[in-house]
Amino acid sequence: MPEIYPFKGWRYNLDIVNDLAKVVTPPYDVINEQDQTKLYDLSPYNFIRIILNNNPAPDKYADSARIVSEWKTKNIFQQDDNETMYLLSQSFDHCNDQIDRIGFIAKLQISELGDKILPHEQTISKHINDRYELMKSTQANTGQIFMSYRDKEKIVDEIANNYNNKEPIIDFNIDGIKYKIWRLIDNNEIELLKEMMIDKKVIIADGHHRYKTAFQYAQDYPNKYGSDKVMVTFVNAYNKGMNVLPTHRIVRDKEISKNQLLDKISHLFNIQESSSLDDLLLKMKQSENSNIINIGMISNSKSCYLLYYNGEKHWDKNLSTASESLDVNILHHFILKSGCGIDTNNQNDLNHISYIRGNESPLDLINNIESFDFIFLVNPPNLDLIFDVAESGETMPQKSTYFFPKVYSGLIFASIGDK
Repeated sequence: MPEIYPFKGWRYNLDIVNDLAKVVTPPYDVINEQDQTKLYDLSPYNFIRIILNNNPAPDKYADSARIVSEWKTKNIFQQDDNETMYLLSQSFDHCNDQIDRIGFIAKLQISELGDKILPHEQTISKHINDRYELMKSTQANTGQIFMSYRDKEKIVDEIANNYNNKEPIIDFNIDGIKYKIWRLIDNNEIELLKEMMIDKKVIIADGHHRYKTAFQYAQDYPNKYGSDKVMVTFVNAYNKGMNVLPTHRIVRDKEISKNQLLDKISHLFNIQESSSLDDLLLKMKQSENSNIINIGMISNSKSCYLLYYNGEKHWDKNLSTASESLDVNILHHFILKSGCGIDTNNQNDLNHISYIRGNESPLDLINNIESFDFIFLVNPPNLDLIFDVAESGETMPQKSTYFFPKVYSGLIFASIGDK
């Protein structure tokens, strides 16, 4: 069972840092070099200096640790006096609707993946090494691991109703998201959350590298107090705000023409040319909530095609029904590998792939791409399907999902070794 615990969180001292929008950051893995520079310039106290320090390795890890220590000493960070769990609200507009995504932040007992704590995506080891060095130097969980569980009773939402008229300890807006955080002040509420999680399985939505880092650290430092637990944000899969956005693929530097590719995959896909990108995106949208598996294709000549998958019996390996139904698996196996000659399990082949992801419109995202061989569009996976894949013991290809909104770093962090 996933065992969860309260903890004494560290956060910015609002008497010194009064504008949290200038100091919190997106998760490290969605920050590019340009974003990193902007965040550095935004405030001398921006959390980017800790999670993505701009010094070269290994100096950057030592500098992150120095900053954490210095900001604690100078009271830029302050720690709560008592252990608690934290209620998190993220409010935002989506499809002309006001959404309030409710979750909670707690420490999770670390255990091996595959029983109650399930990965849903493949990971890259070099990122794990980077996060490991940061954790080892700072002795802290600096970024949120984002996990999801299924609770049709919506217990956390019921608890949140008790806090509607209570003053939050954090209340600010950033990037179109309104954040509010409360300490849970009733021990009965904390016990209720612990009890709720006893029979749950959880999937890692965001933070596979951070979890594997924490697991490795716990193995390496078993006598370090608190090394066996890690800070996690949990959100119910049945909360209306659990949005999964698609991650599209860009292919570059492959010597295959549009006609050659279409000929290679024509036995598995009904191919329909679209009159425009707008028309292709509309047809993709129309099939999003159906059992129809459509993949969009844009060639470097800007020709657009709708690829309707009709090859359900052509898998050459044993996969669960859920995995065989995933758009992104079909794209990787039958189009990227069989068609383009790109094996995404091969690190070198990944050099031919880049990604389009985010909450902007696909049209805007695609129009900003200057050169490519092909762009492949997929619909977002259903969250229940993601759970089904994870519970079958399988994983999706890396960067298969984009959960929105992200949980920003710097809201609350946890030290390892605090008693």
